[in-house]
Amino acid sequence: MKQTAYLKVAVALVVLTCILGIGNFFHDMNGGSFDFSETEMRVVVSGSMDGEPREEYDIQTVPVGSMVFIQKVPEGPYANDFYSSLRIGDVVTFNYKNPATREIMVVTHRIIDISNQGGDMRFTMAGDSILDDPTNSSKQVVYSSSGDMIGKVTGVSEGLGDITVFISSAHGKAVLIGVFAALLAIIWVGPMIFRHFNRSVDDKKDSNKECD
Repeated sequence: MKQTAYLKVAVALVVLTCILGIGNFFHDMNGGSFDFSETEMRVVVSGSMDGEPREEYDIQTVPVGSMVFIQKVPEGPYANDFYSSLRIGDVVTFNYKNPATREIMVVTHRIIDISNQGGDMRFTMAGDSILDDPTNSSKQVVYSSSGDMIGKVTGVSEGLGDITVFISSAHGKAVLIGVFAALLAIIWVGPMIFRHFNRSVDDKKDSNKECD
């Protein structure tokens, strides 16, 4: 029975450590907050931010396929404080109309210039890989009054992006179903095996006592 108690304590400690580790990871990705009510998560599908890492900034690079954590623009009067807090080098996500196709796209790029035009803040953005290419001068401009800004990127995770893309695929869904089935089998059958093992040990002890 003591071994059973020790096993339960060990399992509880492992689970608690995993929970604390996961919680700390998401806390850091969310800009140091456990409040996810104003957070949006997206997977970056283009390589426009997959350039040379900018070590001087909090978000150094955004590899293609990464999941980004986005602190959304607050509603109401708090929006002005949000825009005022943005700095050159911050990575933001915004809606942008492609001038050639007129298609509305969701873009994640870095702020390279900020100006104020009569109280309306003007943000100029560009992708890191584009800035690394001297032949490409593509830039995007968003005004604070336009409502096109979605929010500021506070965290980037390649691993979560890979997992999300994999789970979204047909193969990934099949694997996920298999994992859940295996976990249910372990939860259902495991205790039965454990109880059977304990009974076998107890029977063996009783048999040894009778022999004595």
